Amino acid sequence: KTIKQVNLKGKNDFGLENHFYVEVTGYLKVAEAGLYQFRLSSDDGSQLFIKNERIIDHDGLHSGEGKIGSMDIEEGSQPIKVLYFQNEVDSTLKLEWIRPGETEFEVVPPEAFETQANEVYVVAPGNKAVLNALWPTRFGDRRPLNGVHPSFNLSTPRPANFIPKVGGMDFLPDGRMVMCTWEPDGGIYVISGVQTGDAKQVKVKKIASGLAEPLGIKVVGKDIYVLQKQELTQLIDRNGDGITDEYRCVANGWGVTTNFHEFAFGLVYKEGYFYFNLATAIDPGGKSSRGQNKDRGHTIRVEAKTGKFELVAAGLRTPNGIGQNIHGDIFLTDNQGDWLPSSKLLPYDKGAFYGNRSVDYRGTEGRKVTPPVVWLPQGEIGNSPSQPTYLNLGIYKDQMIHGDVTHGGLKRVAYEKVNGVYQGTVFRFTQGLEGGINRVVIGPDKAIYVGGIGSTGNWGQEGKEKFGLQRLAFNGKSTFEMLNARPMKNGFEIELTEPLGASSFPLAISDFEVTQWRYEPNAEYGGPKVDEAPLAIKSISASADNKKLFIECDGLKAEHVVYVRLPETLVSTSGKSLWSTEAWSTVNVIPNRLGVVAPTNVKANVNDLSAEEKSEGFTSLFDGKSLESWIGYRQNSVPKGWMMLDNSITFIPGSGGGDLQTKDEYEDFDLRLEWRIATGGNSGIMYWSNPKKDYPWETGLEYQVLDDAKHADGESP
Repeated sequence: KTIKQVNLKGKNDFGLENHFYVEVTGYLKVAEAGLYQFRLSSDDGSQLFIKNERIIDHDGLHSGEGKIGSMDIEEGSQPIKVLYFQNEVDSTLKLEWIRPGETEFEVVPPEAFETQANEVYVVAPGNKAVLNALWPTRFGDRRPLNGVHPSFNLSTPRPANFIPKVGGMDFLPDGRMVMCTWEPDGGIYVISGVQTGDAKQVKVKKIASGLAEPLGIKVVGKDIYVLQKQELTQLIDRNGDGITDEYRCVANGWGVTTNFHEFAFGLVYKEGYFYFNLATAIDPGGKSSRGQNKDRGHTIRVEAKTGKFELVAAGLRTPNGIGQNIHGDIFLTDNQGDWLPSSKLLPYDKGAFYGNRSVDYRGTEGRKVTPPVVWLPQGEIGNSPSQPTYLNLGIYKDQMIHGDVTHGGLKRVAYEKVNGVYQGTVFRFTQGLEGGINRVVIGPDKAIYVGGIGSTGNWGQEGKEKFGLQRLAFNGKSTFEMLNARPMKNGFEIELTEPLGASSFPLAISDFEVTQWRYEPNAEYGGPKVDEAPLAIKSISASADNKKLFIECDGLKAEHVVYVRLPETLVSTSGKSLWSTEAWSTVNVIPNRLGVVAPTNVKANVNDLSAEEKSEGFTSLFDGKSLESWIGYRQNSVPKGWMMLDNSITFIPGSGGGDLQTKDEYEDFDLRLEWRIATGGNSGIMYWSNPKKDYPWETGLEYQVLDDAKHADGESP
C-alpha cells in the first residue's frame, strides 16, 4: 500500500499484528543540500538505506527506541528504503530527521516523499514461510537448490567471447545447433561441436541478423524457421555459403503495437503446423494495458504450407514457454500477473481458455477455464517459467522439465491424467547454472541444453549472468529424491528413487508437513493462497521395499494445491540425504484410488516418549507444543527470547532473556535430551545445587553445549 510518511504503529497501520516483515520504498525529496541527521525508531529490528547506502542499522529484538545516523545529501530526489521486522507484542516504525540548520528531530513530513504513480510491484501476496536464521535449513529444504543435479554432468560448450541472450534453440539434421538471440542484434547462429561439451571444440557462425525480438526457432527437415515479434520467417541460403540470403515471410498479420510487452513466444512444429504464443500488452510495472489488441494472449497456429494462421487458445498473459512431452503433446507456461495468482504449466487444447481476462473482459465472463497441470507457487518453486520439454532419462520416464528466468534452474514435473484432466506435481530439479533459463531443448545426444537470458527489472536470476549456453549430460548416477507424489482419496503416496535406510526410522508424524490451498484469479497482480490450512496426518506407512511412503490424511480437496514436505533427516540405504524435501501437487480431480495404510515404526510426535522410555519411567519435560513446564530463573514465566520453533525450545541471541529452568525440582534422576547449536553458540545444561538460594553461581555439574569450531575444546568466547 501507499503511505504518506514513515510513522506507523500497531495493527491498524500495519494490517498485521505479529511475525511480519515490511519494506518501505520510494524517493526522498530534498529541497536543500546539506548534512541530514536521521533517527529510526522501531520495535523490533529496522534499517535505513538512502541511495543504496545503509545509514542506520537498528537490527535485533528490542523495544521502540531510536538509533541515529547521518548523510550529506544533494538537492533533488534520492531512492530511500526502510526495512523492518516485527516479532511479538508492540509494533512501531518511525523515521525522523533534523534538516540542515535545525536542532530538533521531527517526523519526516509527507511532502518529503514521492513514489512512482500507479506502479505495480511484482509480489506474491499472502503469508510467507520464514526460514530459521539460527540453524538455516540446507539447500533444497525450504530454500532453493544451489548446485547441479548429481545425476547430470554440467559443461559450458561456448567460447568465452560468445555470450548469447538465448531466444530459441534447435538442432540441424547434422547435429549442429541453431540459435536465435534476443540481443544485441537479433542474430541467428549455427554452433558446431556443441555436443562434445568442450568449448575448445565449439565453433560459432552468424548466419543472419536484424530480426525483431526473435524468441523461437525451429528446424523442419533442413529448413530453419524463426519467430519474430511480428512475423514467422523462413531463413533461406540460396548459394550454399551458410549465410541467409532470403528472409521469407511465412505468416504475419496478428496485432502488434509498439508496446514493449507484446512478445511472440515459440516455436513448436507438429503435423504440418507451427504453434506459438502472444503476450498481452502491459504498462510499466506490470498492470495490463487497456484496449488490448484482440489477438493478444492467444496461442497461434500457422499452417506451414499456406501461412494461414488462426487463434486456437486464449486467456494467456506472458506465455513464455511452449513445448512438447515425449508423446508430442503440447504444453505451455504462463507468468504471474493480473488474473494469474501464480505462474503455471498448462496443457494445450484447441479452444481452451486459460483464465486471463485482460484482453476481452466482457466476452470471457463465465467462460470455463482449463486448469493447469501444475500451479507454480510464486517464489517457492517458480517466478517466471519458460520453455517446457520432456524428460525421459533413466528412472525419470515420461516426466517433464521447464526452465525459469527469475527463479532460475530447471523444475521437474511428474504428471498424469485423471478422468481426462491433466494434473501433476512439481519438484526442484537443478540449479548451479550460469544464468536464468529461457530455453530448454533435448539434443540428438539426449543431453539437456539450456539457454540463459536476463535483463532489467524482474527478468533475470539474481546474482547470475544475463546470458548463457550450457549442457547437462545424464551420468546414470542415482540421486535420492522424490520421484513422484500421487494424490489418493485418503492422502498422498510418495515414491522415492532409493529405499529408505534403517536410520530413517522410526518415522515421526510431526516431522511431515501437508498443507493445501486454492487460488482465486482476479484483476489484481498475483494473488494470495486462499483457505490455506494444514491437513492433519493420521499415519505414515512405508512399503515393503521402503521405496514408497503413504501419508494418510483426510480433507483432500479437488481444485487445490497441496504442499508436501518430508523430513530432511530421511536417508537412503546408500547413505544419501534427500536432494530436495518438498513437492507442490496440483489436485484438479481426486483420483478414485486408496493409499495403503500400514503404519510401521512410527512415532506420533518427534518429542513423544518411546515405549522403552515409558517402561523405564521417564517423564517428558517438553512435548514439542508448549513451554508450560518451564520458567525463568527466579521468575514465574518464560524469559524474553525463548520461544517455540520447529518443535524445539529455541533461544534468540541478543534478545536479553535469561536462564530457562524446569518448574518442578528433581532429586535423583536420569536425563535424556537432544540439542542443536547455532553457529558460534555457547550454552549449557546446568544442575542447580540449590536454586532457592540467592547465589546463582552455586551450581552443580554443567554440560557445555557450544559450537566446537568457534569455541574449540570448551574455551570461553
